[in-house]
Amino acid sequence: MIFPLVWVFLLNNVASALLHGVDSSGSVSQVNYETAKQEGFEKVVIRGYSEACESGGLVDPNFVSSYINARAAGLTNIDIYWFPCSGASNRCKSYATQLQELGATMTANKMNITTLWVDIENDPTFCHNWNYGTSGNLAEARKMLGALKASGFKYGWHSSPGEWATVFGSRSVVLDNAAPLWFATYDNVQSLTLATPFGGWTTAVGKQYTDKSASRKFDLNVFAY
Repeated sequence: MIFPLVWVFLLNNVASALLHGVDSSGSVSQVNYETAKQEGFEKVVIRGYSEACESGGLVDPNFVSSYINARAAGLTNIDIYWFPCSGASNRCKSYATQLQELGATMTANKMNITTLWVDIENDPTFCHNWNYGTSGNLAEARKMLGALKASGFKYGWHSSPGEWATVFGSRSVVLDNAAPLWFATYDNVQSLTLATPFGGWTTAVGKQYTDKSASRKFDLNVFAY
């Protein structure tokens, strides 16, 4: 079922204390962002870096244009997410290089970004990432964490209980639970309650609650102010 943005936003007045946001992995026009803003969405998350395993990782080709369009629409609370290139059979750039490329793009375009979210998500169809075995996956994630800490980015983690268990073998595996969590659970409930704790987190600052919107451009989210 496709939910018009305005219907979803007005569905639950209890959620009015939360910050409503949209995230995207594709090209988004200024008009799309203007519509979202008119319907009460205040926060934007854009994919800044794609796994692009055939290239070893790549700054998302839609990143700059989507950022410009969001700003032109009057949306200034902007985060980005990093879908890192990984996988034993892929010739991925180092995690430090991937982050350096992302940072260079931000600097060149004078971007004002609040938080970089690291997307922990299994891709068994195209790039076959996270295929080092569960203990090897955790070792890779720790390398990622080291690169993040050295990069200077303000960062957090984006995943779901199911993805976390798939990648690391158990929901109970802890990587970096001192960092903020933006989690995905597609139940159309606009709440930050983490019903299924994972990764050592018991609370979260953001939730992706549906991947359906009328424009087909966005996933819909709530965040803490």
